[in-house]
Amino acid sequence: MTRSALLLCALTLTGCPRQVGTPTDAGPPPPTTDAGVGPAPDNDYESAITFDDARLEVIDPRVLPRGSAPCRAPVLGRVYRVTDGDTIRVDGISEVFDAPVRMIGIDTPEIAHDGMPAECYGDDARAFTEQLEDHLVWLTFDGECFDRFDRVLAYVHIGTGEGDMWERQMLRRGFATELGVGDNRTWQSSFRADEAAARSANEGLWSACR
Repeated sequence: MTRSALLLCALTLTGCPRQVGTPTDAGPPPPTTDAGVGPAPDNDYESAITFDDARLEVIDPRVLPRGSAPCRAPVLGRVYRVTDGDTIRVDGISEVFDAPVRMIGIDTPEIAHDGMPAECYGDDARAFTEQLEDHLVWLTFDGECFDRFDRVLAYVHIGTGEGDMWERQMLRRGFATELGVGDNRTWQSSFRADEAAARSANEGLWSACR
């Protein structure tokens, strides 16, 4: 039998080597941006907020919304104090972290401080954010990590959905206004749309503070 015939016979009996296919699950999707479509929200903008710390612990932070060029990696932590509607204190779980966190992209009315009275809806905004106390949150970041008061600037998440981004909850329910500062503007157009929706619906401060 010729060498060619032997080779043909061997291929017929054993088969040709085949390429191993790539897995159907190639890993988590890339982080969503303002132009992308993220996961279906677990929380909407009308119902009571649902928290699930156990689920938050196993979230891959790469799927969370963040800035287009974040200044640092995400942090998982527990909220142990709420200063006002847009500022919280977080104790790190995924790493050593203990800092005041100022939410990116929003501004809430002031609470009473330094002898000044509370602004309209300031106490309401703080009361809403106080729901975060003793719960886990993921912090993601944008281009700048600190403000002029040395507070950490972060987006705050209680899940992976659109309605799980705390800034968007504050805006859509009328507890905050949009505030773009410096390089932290990745989500500015969404935040502006959220504020416009709340204003149009006379939600929160848009009806109470006229």
